[in-house]
Amino acid sequence: MTNTAAAEWLKLRSVRSTWWFVAGAAVTMLVVAPGTALTTSNNLEMHGGDPGSVDAASAAVGTVAFAVQFVLGALGMLAMTSEFAGRSITVTLACTPVRARLMLAKAGVVAVVVFAVGVPLAAVGTAVSAPLLDEYGRFDAARTVAQVGAMGVHLALVAVLALGVGTLVRRSAGTITVLFGLLLVVPFVLQLLAAAFDSEVFATVAEFTPTLAGQRFMTGDAEYGLVVAAWAAAALAAGIRALRTRDV
Repeated sequence: MTNTAAAEWLKLRSVRSTWWFVAGAAVTMLVVAPGTALTTSNNLEMHGGDPGSVDAASAAVGTVAFAVQFVLGALGMLAMTSEFAGRSITVTLACTPVRARLMLAKAGVVAVVVFAVGVPLAAVGTAVSAPLLDEYGRFDAARTVAQVGAMGVHLALVAVLALGVGTLVRRSAGTITVLFGLLLVVPFVLQLLAAAFDSEVFATVAEFTPTLAGQRFMTGDAEYGLVVAAWAAAALAAGIRALRTRDV
């Protein structure tokens, strides 16, 4: 496993796309988080919001949930789909014929890398957006640190989820379509249905989608982290099964 993980780390860090995705995630955070904070502050001012009613990390959380997770999720996806596209998967499996070990090594490397990138991004996003909340921002050091860590964990889990889906679909375009639907379209549609039919069922199901559960997790509801972890584990297990049972 150690040798397999070392090989996967070498592959991940030696391709340009990895660093482009990291740079893209940084730019997204630096652009979207301050804009979100300004919008939130203006809305609260217009509607007479209470001072200290918004967490300092709220803009960064929103940016992670609806923008950055797609960028770093694509990084996790390409760890597998690029191998199918270039047929390097045949060499990889020749070197590591135990397919479950290969998938677990990829997942571990992707998760560690994305977590290591996600935590500083979340900290920087919070630092640049919190002052723009003005008096409406509420800063609690322990809570903010916990939320920054949770953002890193959520991004790592989404990247593993994308890795599993990428192994199932095997094509980047198809994987992105599936991820976009799962992470954004499905929760949005469920929320619309919940509002249209005043349905607690649809509202409850929506809360257990990866994005909305991740939002709850990142804002302090730790138990919802288990929901996101379950999605990632299910996708990874499905990817392992697909890699074992299908020809490359």
